[in-house]
Amino acid sequence: METSTSGRSLATLPRRVGGVFVRHARGFAALTLVVTFLLVLLGEFTAAAGAGATCNNTYPGCAGQFSPIGLSVPQFIEWFHRLVAMCVGYLIVGNAIILWWTDRGTRVSRSAWLAAILLPLQVLFGGLTVTLAGLVPGGYAPPTQLTHLTTALAIFVALVAAFVWIDAERGRGATVGRLRYAALGGLALPVLQAVFARDLLLTFRPAVQTAYHFFGLLALAVLVALALWARDAGATDVAIYGTLGALCTLANTYLVAGLFVITARVEGITYLLLVVQFCCFALLARAARRARSDRGRRASGW
Repeated sequence: METSTSGRSLATLPRRVGGVFVRHARGFAALTLVVTFLLVLLGEFTAAAGAGATCNNTYPGCAGQFSPIGLSVPQFIEWFHRLVAMCVGYLIVGNAIILWWTDRGTRVSRSAWLAAILLPLQVLFGGLTVTLAGLVPGGYAPPTQLTHLTTALAIFVALVAAFVWIDAERGRGATVGRLRYAALGGLALPVLQAVFARDLLLTFRPAVQTAYHFFGLLALAVLVALALWARDAGATDVAIYGTLGALCTLANTYLVAGLFVITARVEGITYLLLVVQFCCFALLARAARRARSDRGRRASGW
């Protein structure tokens, strides 16, 4: 009898485990988004530290080995980046499968699957970036690095959209309060990013550059979320402000990612983009406050 009961328990284990993931699909989507955020930052740090081409043109291992033992510090940074990327890749695929199961045929599952479909391209561009260095023209060079970064950001934005939309289905979605608090909190992000801006207050070392991208990537997520919330709420003007701010944040990321020669003019453009980002958050906060006031007047009968 005990053997039979144990056998039934093992047989139903996959279903029970699957049920846990289905019940916590929103939490798994949030986890996938957070670790992808950290992975993009790790990639930024790896590039800023000049560790991307230190593994002697070998991939996915480093310097002809899969173990980190005996690697130099730059090689270990690149090795660790690849390890984390592999683990996060499994989460992205798992997230797509879970959201397909829970929300198939909806914008939630489509955005999650977009991230999963872009993942092999990201792996391919990552491999091309580090294995063609010095072997074939176009390897560790700005065009390939630009494509690698663009795919990473596209995956991140797709995961932001997936979480925002599943939150709309499972959580509170686009409330006026959420719009207002997110916009007000977002005002601090361009200011904090400016603290770590290139040659403004601090020397642009790898850690400083990563901090700069931390606040930029966080601002991008908030602006995308605000634009999607506003679109659901029918606030076209708010959605436009969010989209404009997100585009400025992306432009700033590209300019400071080490892909272009940084001149005084380019630095000036990055500072101007930070000002535009701040203005977009201010406009978003003003629009959200106006929407809250309108709702209050309607509720009071005015």
